[in-house]
Amino acid sequence: MTLQLLDLTKQVILAASISLAPALLHGADADVQDAKIAEVMAPTDITESYVMPVWVDQVQRVCPWRSNAGEGYIRLIRSEHDGRHGIILQWIRKGIAGAPTQAISTIAVTELDTTYQVRVKMPEPELSDYACYLTAMGEDMMTEQRYKFDWILKGPGEYEFHATHMLNGGM
Repeated sequence: MTLQLLDLTKQVILAASISLAPALLHGADADVQDAKIAEVMAPTDITESYVMPVWVDQVQRVCPWRSNAGEGYIRLIRSEHDGRHGIILQWIRKGIAGAPTQAISTIAVTELDTTYQVRVKMPEPELSDYACYLTAMGEDMMTEQRYKFDWILKGPGEYEFHATHMLNGGM
């Protein structure tokens, strides 16, 4: 997955030219105008493209969290390898007083790698007073057995995993 940032550069240049328009129309000093335009048009690192790792299928910010150690949000990463999906849970702590935002806990849901080899939909979050609940449907790659997966996410690094075997219905 490649995220092109070139369009963002065009948007920045357009916004800067719009903000410079009044100065140009009202006869500001030509040298100052040229310096501002040159500054806006200078090449930047933002024109580079960012390439995600090939195993990352989808990333989603799901729920906020708060504890005595800090506060932040939970990031959900769905990976893909040989047609099956894995889920990685990451607790991100917001920085304080200029400190950078950083991941303080990253855990792979090992049950999906060992017990269940499935393709899974991106989990849907539901926030309660005490935890973040995630629910997703999955399907076994070999037997096509369907499952409902539930996660209860609490403080950094704490989660519970539950799997429900769905019965095949018929008429």
